[in-house]
Amino acid sequence: MRRIVFIILAVIVAALVGLFCWREFAIPGINFVADFTNSDSEHHIRVQRLYAAEVDHDAFNEALEKIMNTTEYTEEEIYLAAIASGIPEFFPSFSIGVYREGEEIRVDSILGSDYAEGQKDRRFRLGDIGLEVVSAAGDLVIESVDVSREAKNEDNTVIRINSQQQAAVDLTGSTGFRITMNGDGGTVTLRFTYSIESDTFMPKTVLTEQFLELSVVITPGAGVNLDTAFIVSPYSNLEDLDN
Repeated sequence: MRRIVFIILAVIVAALVGLFCWREFAIPGINFVADFTNSDSEHHIRVQRLYAAEVDHDAFNEALEKIMNTTEYTEEEIYLAAIASGIPEFFPSFSIGVYREGEEIRVDSILGSDYAEGQKDRRFRLGDIGLEVVSAAGDLVIESVDVSREAKNEDNTVIRINSQQQAAVDLTGSTGFRITMNGDGGTVTLRFTYSIESDTFMPKTVLTEQFLELSVVITPGAGVNLDTAFIVSPYSNLEDLDN
């Protein structure tokens, strides 16, 4: 009887070890597919980036062409076409909100990841993240940049405000940030450069030099309100930007 119990336990342990090894080393290659934006107000935007394995870019482009040749199409149709072009694996999100607080203008951001349609597991996460903030085409002055750290990380954030119009921030291991500015209006450009790594016990970097550029155009509104517009660049990595 003891021998049977020992054999059963050994099989269970072997299965658990096998599952652990599979999760650690069977990490698929992934590629960027498309950006998706949504907003619950004119002062907020969320950019979600779809990364998938076994992406058929030709099939996706053909589907896009068919969709855009119709008289009307929705973001949902484009999203479903992107999902169908590969196996969804990673869906990071960058949420940006703009508001006035007294005499100050604040830009708040939350960094995270969601499950894409059809995604079965969460095997990736954001790795090293750098942010460049540039204020231009207006009188906005950068006063401070505050970073929200994950509870498990020590607060060793690197923030470098080079001038009243430019700052550089290390967002690695953070959940978001807040930029505080003074002025009436202008354009603030946020440039995220990041890597993606496997979300495993022994993480490894799978993509580097990923790039997201988002500009926020801020103009005075009625009373103390602000009018805002968001512009998301078409670049997904630094190589695209250089070309």
